[in-house]
Amino acid sequence: MMTTFGRVWRTGFKNIFRNAWLSSAATAIMVVTILVLTFFAFSTVFVRTQLAQVRSKIDLSLFINDDATQNQIQTLQSKIGTIPNVTSVNFVSKTDALDRLKNSSSEGAKLAQSAQDIGNPLPASFEVKLSNIDNISATNSSIKGLTEASIVTDSSYDNRDDSRKGVVENIIKISNSVSKIGAVLSILFLVISLLIIFNTIRMAIFTRREEVEIMKLVGATKWFIRGPFLVEGALYGILAAIISLAVTIPLTRTISSFLTDKLGAGPTLQYFSSHFLLLSGGMFAVGILIGVISSWLALIRYLKL
Repeated sequence: MMTTFGRVWRTGFKNIFRNAWLSSAATAIMVVTILVLTFFAFSTVFVRTQLAQVRSKIDLSLFINDDATQNQIQTLQSKIGTIPNVTSVNFVSKTDALDRLKNSSSEGAKLAQSAQDIGNPLPASFEVKLSNIDNISATNSSIKGLTEASIVTDSSYDNRDDSRKGVVENIIKISNSVSKIGAVLSILFLVISLLIIFNTIRMAIFTRREEVEIMKLVGATKWFIRGPFLVEGALYGILAAIISLAVTIPLTRTISSFLTDKLGAGPTLQYFSSHFLLLSGGMFAVGILIGVISSWLALIRYLKL
């Protein structure tokens, strides 16, 4: 059994070199396919990560009247915390607001000094974190409906310019576009890979037709005859995955600084780094699957046993 298995693999390996040009074309297009799928996966994770980061930074700010007492502030904070969609409520005092402005930038420091000179007009506020930013309008209405909310003078939602919401919507649009383009390109190259490997195996069957007839006459099993062709297809996938990794790893290391500094892709790179074995296994799985399916279709169509 092991001897037969080994012979099937050896024959499949030799078949690759019998049609060098077709083998090269099949491997090359499969490399492109795997790289496109990898880029698609990276883009999807990157856009979703960026979207999650932006959405997490969007909260609801409630500005408090300067005359509000400490008891009123604590009571309202407790009430807000019980409202659905609210994950946390953080109180920012007038002093805290001034310190934040001072530490924000050099220009902020100048503004903070001017504000301090005139008695700090910055209001105290509540920063309300939401579990679902899409329900911010309903949450804002629920808070304003509280009896204790009489000390609230304004909210970031009521005074919004929709710029932050627009950022989220733009990222969602980009995410959807990336998904659609990636899916179309992936399907296109998958089909091309299937067709090229299909024709490569067809040519291999034609080239070895006399050898196949002899094996049939001496009683070779169907598995023994078909096996080398399936192995050939699988080897195309394995070779393509190795080349894809050889391209991906140094390329990622070369542009990692740019991706991190300019695009903020650090979390995405960290994700793929921590899941490197899964990514590599996926590359090999895709390559082998394409090769075996293409070979099997060619065998069904052209190899009559």
